[in-house]
Amino acid sequence: MTIRVSVNYNDPRWKRCDLKRYGTLLLSKVFQTQQMRLNNSSLSVLACSDSKIKELNKIYRKKNKATNVLAWPAVDWFFYDDQDYRSYGKNNYLFLGDIAISYERCSREASFQNTPFNRYCCKLLVHAILHLLGYDHDISMRTSKMQLMETRVLNSFLTNRPKFNNN
Repeated sequence: MTIRVSVNYNDPRWKRCDLKRYGTLLLSKVFQTQQMRLNNSSLSVLACSDSKIKELNKIYRKKNKATNVLAWPAVDWFFYDDQDYRSYGKNNYLFLGDIAISYERCSREASFQNTPFNRYCCKLLVHAILHLLGYDHDISMRTSKMQLMETRVLNSFLTNRPKFNNN
């Protein structure tokens, strides 16, 4: 399985966090946990500031406030059809969608929860990846299912986790 994660560093403070590596490892863990067999897949991450994510949140969700992470799935039927995914691009990679993550929000929330910055970033990336795959938390039953999957993926990831800096 080959996974491509492209990262656009809109805010240079994000360069201390290897979002490409984390995104690749986390997406792989999600596939493994879900027992999904996708040969080639990709996603993109916009590593941005509160002001940029606020702008995106206002445009796409009509909410005039900053948030920690946003996700735009490329395919809205991911779990609802058979697993013959036909949305592969000309490079033979299934594009899952786009993620935006806010530096300030991530930093504040990590500090508030007394969690290392990079570990909290991974939590938000898993959350966003699950949104790309069709998970949602709009009703309590789906919220429970999404939270359970987040926990499973993070526990699996952290068992064999990469070395985190204490930042």
